Amino acid sequence: MVIISRCPYRVSLLGGSSDLDWYVNQNGEGLSIGFAIKLYSRVVAADRKSNGFGILNYSSREEYNAVDSISHPIIRATLKRLNINKMLELSSIGDTLSGSGLGSSSSFSIALIKSIVVLQNLEMSNNEIAHIASEIELTDLNKPIGRQDQYLCALGGVNVLYFKPNGLVNNRNDLKLSEAIENFSKNLYLINSKIRRNASKKLENIKNDKNSKIHIDELLNIAKIFLDKSKNLNKSEIEEFLEISMKKAWDIKRNMNSVMNLELINIEKTILKKGFSLLKLLGAGGGGYFLVSYKGNNIDREKDFFESIGLELIKIELSHEGCSACIF
Repeated sequence: MVIISRCPYRVSLLGGSSDLDWYVNQNGEGLSIGFAIKLYSRVVAADRKSNGFGILNYSSREEYNAVDSISHPIIRATLKRLNINKMLELSSIGDTLSGSGLGSSSSFSIALIKSIVVLQNLEMSNNEIAHIASEIELTDLNKPIGRQDQYLCALGGVNVLYFKPNGLVNNRNDLKLSEAIENFSKNLYLINSKIRRNASKKLENIKNDKNSKIHIDELLNIAKIFLDKSKNLNKSEIEEFLEISMKKAWDIKRNMNSVMNLELINIEKTILKKGFSLLKLLGAGGGGYFLVSYKGNNIDREKDFFESIGLELIKIELSHEGCSACIF
C-alpha cells in the first residue's frame, strides 16, 4: 500500500504574530484570519519491507535503521511522537522552497503526519493532525513559531482562528465573511522577493525585542475590530474594510524587528510604483513573498516587468480542500 498526501500552503491576512505561544501565554488570547492556497506539499509513504532500513527522500536522501538516527528533525520527531518504529519509505515534493512565508514547513509536517496516519489505518481528523503538528514543531523541536500555519494549511478554505494558552485553538467561521474573503482573494498576487531567510531566527528576534508585545497588541486589535465591524457590513464593504485593515496592520508590522531590510524596501518601492496595492510581507519577515492586490487591466504586462527585474508575480488561488490523502 502506498499513500500520497497533499497539504496546501497558506496566506495569513490579519492577526499574524498573535498566534505565537509566548504571546498567547502572556496575553491570554490571539487571533488569526487567513486561507489555504493552491500551492502544496506532497508526501509519498509506504512500508519498507526489505533490507532492514528505511529510505527518506526530501532535498537529500537518507537511509536509516533507527528513528533516533534520522537527520531530518521534523521526520524524526514525527515518527517518535506517533511511535512509529518500523521502517518506512518516504518521499516529499513541494511547490516552493522553505523560508517563503507561505507556511511550507507546517504544510510539509501536516502532509507527513497525514500520510503516516492513513498508512497506519488510524482515525484522525485534520484538526487533530494540526494540533499534533503544532506540538511537534513548538514542543518537541522547540521552534519559536505560532500555530496559525498548521491549522490554516490543514483545514483548507478561509478560517478565523482563536488561540488560547496551553495550545488550545478554535475556529469560528461565518459564511458571509468567508465568501467576502474568497472574492477578495481573486485580485491577490504574490511577488517573490527571491530572498530566503530562517523564520525561526526572525521570530527569536521578535520575541526578544521589548517592543514586540506592543506591536502585536496593535495587530491583534486591528483583527478584532475588523471582525466586529464586519458583522454589520455587506460583502463588498467587508472587502474594502479588509484591505484598509491589512494596510494599517502592515504599517505596524513593517517596523517590527528584522521584518524589513534595504533590499525589501527597494522591492516595496518598485511594487508601489507599478500601481499595486501592497498588503503585507508574508511570514516572519526578512524575505519571502509580498502579498499584493491588483485592480488594473494588464496583469501580463506587469508580470513581464517583474520577470525582467528578476522577480516573480504569481496569481493566488484559494484552496477549499485541506490536507487530503489517496491510497494506491
